Amino acid sequence: MEKEIGGYIELELKDGEQFHKNSVALNSGRNAIRYAIRAYNITRLHVPYYICPVIWDAINDENCKIVPYHIDENLLPANDFEPDDYILYVNYFGVCAGQVKKLTKQYPNLIVDNAMAFYMPHYGIASAYSPRKFFGLPDGGFATCNRKPEENFPQDTSYHRFSHLIKRIDCGANFAYADFNKNDESLNHEPIKFMSNLTYKMCANTDYQTAKEKRLNNYNFLAENLAHLNKLQITLDEDDVPMYYPLITENDNLRKNLVDNKIYIPQCWRNLDRICKENSYELYLHKYMFPLIIDQRYTNEDLKQIIKTVEETILIKR
Repeated sequence: MEKEIGGYIELELKDGEQFHKNSVALNSGRNAIRYAIRAYNITRLHVPYYICPVIWDAINDENCKIVPYHIDENLLPANDFEPDDYILYVNYFGVCAGQVKKLTKQYPNLIVDNAMAFYMPHYGIASAYSPRKFFGLPDGGFATCNRKPEENFPQDTSYHRFSHLIKRIDCGANFAYADFNKNDESLNHEPIKFMSNLTYKMCANTDYQTAKEKRLNNYNFLAENLAHLNKLQITLDEDDVPMYYPLITENDNLRKNLVDNKIYIPQCWRNLDRICKENSYELYLHKYMFPLIIDQRYTNEDLKQIIKTVEETILIKR
């Protein structure tokens, strides 16, 4: 686009640096996986059951056959693969750097879904990142891939996906939640595009180091206070910067009590009951894994409210 001079002043964003400097900036994390599929002409991909269903949709959009696999209690594949298999592995909750490194040594055709692990270095033949899950962005993704597809892509625009970000500042999360869902749905089946100028500049204006430090501090604070209640025992790798503190506790009231205290957490993931057996570990995680929020917006005082709600809920059960 030819440079325009004069007129009104737009949203002012400085020219900063991207965190993933050697990556291709795309319009979504799911399309970063599609980008890798095209780069390697993958027609058959091993994919975990325990993954966001939009990833299955994205892979299907590439006419790539999905071979599903289960994970075990160490968040590793529950079965072995052939050396030449293409495997998609999820860096669950941003705490699986150790598992990624182990799998990379075993399987040369590993693709890592780092949607929950924005700070994870590149391992395998391709890594996919979703920055909007870590920062206030309308869309966007990064693909670090050892190959490139032999095609070009159009550039996206993002101005029409901003309402939920702006409304939350003025009116709160509940008021903007419908807009958030609408924005999420707008990304479904979107073709691969390069990242919009707006999202790219917003990424370049992000204070990555401060956000990283706060996440690690918040994670460690929750771990110090809740590890004794957590059935998932975790030792962070030096490359782990978690998205959540994944608490596993067999309590049927915790999610409701968190919401009643205005503590909103996601549930990973819907529709698992349609594809997984009743006694599968994936359904167990769906029911009893609570991804507690640890991001850069929150202080120890906020986390104390989370801890208080968790402890009181579990104590009531006892």
